[in-house]
Amino acid sequence: MTDRDNTDLNIEDLQAVSQAVGTDAERIARLEAEKRTVDPGSERFRQLSDEIEAIAVQIRLVSRAESDLADELAGIPGLPTVEEADAASR
Repeated sequence: MTDRDNTDLNIEDLQAVSQAVGTDAERIARLEAEKRTVDPGSERFRQLSDEIEAIAVQIRLVSRAESDLADELAGIPGLPTVEEADAASR
């Protein structure tokens, strides 16, 4: 595998990680909006809190992987942004 192939794979991985973080953040926002309408003493409130916490942990893990990928790509000139890579792959 060439360095360019490896770089392309890292960019694809960054795209996937970015999408996962965005999707999870949207899920947290939806769950938090629901939680605001639920009795804080109810089981549903607790379930929503637990689910939000679990998603936040997942975001933390995925974000760490994203940082590692960024470290691998650091210093390589001319890389596309994640948004540019997304647009090019459509």
